[in-house]
Order: sequence, then C-alpha cells, then structure tokens
Amino acid sequence: MRRGPAVCALALAAQLAAAGPVEVYREGPRYCPHDRAPSAPVLTQAQAIERARTLLPADFCGPTTFVSGCETVPEQAFGSWRIYFHQYRLRGDERDSGGLTHTYVVLDAVGNCYANIPGTEQGAPR
Repeated sequence: MRRGPAVCALALAAQLAAAGPVEVYREGPRYCPHDRAPSAPVLTQAQAIERARTLLPADFCGPTTFVSGCETVPEQAFGSWRIYFHQYRLRGDERDSGGLTHTYVVLDAVGNCYANIPGTEQGAPR
C-alpha cells in the first residue's frame, strides 16, 4: 500500500519526537506556515534549507555572543524535507557544539511546514 507524503512526513515527525525529549513544537504562521499551494514548484535542496532557515527563531544560527553559526543537514524522504540545524561556536578553526541546541524543520515538497521541532541542550557550555 502506498502512503501519501503527508502521512510519511507525520510518521517521520513522530519518529523524531520519539528520539528525544521535545518540550514544545513551534507553531503558527511565523514558525510553521502552510502558505504554499500544492501546485507550487517543488523545492530544491538549497531552497528547502533557506525556507527552513526563515522559520527558525531570530538569531538561532547567530552570530551572537554564544552562537557562531549552524551546521545544516538536509534529508529528503517520501517527497518531504527534514532540515536539521545544530548550533556551533567557533573556537579557533574548530566548530564546538557543546552546550548548544539543535532543531528540526520538516517541510513538504513545496515548503509547507509539517513540524518545527526544537531540540534540547547538548550538555554544559565549555
């Protein structure tokens, strides 16, 4: 039996939530909009990353006092995008993610948000 993209994306979001503690989902038109027509052009990987980045809280990827940027890992499955962002701090030439957080944004093929899932801190700051 073939499952539709929405069902697969929701199953993926449920798996992500089961993978670790989730305090809240970011919801509403600012963080998880559903404003794209189903007939809109399918996003490329670069477009999916940029769309997901616009749905993050202000300054999530810095630069701020504690955050220099974000590592970004895109995954495409079942016609949907899961974009993982993990904050890092530059220490010389090294990217240190200790004590910082991550987040997932799950989009359908055209950029509508299925889920915007904040992560948890990864230990004490160094």
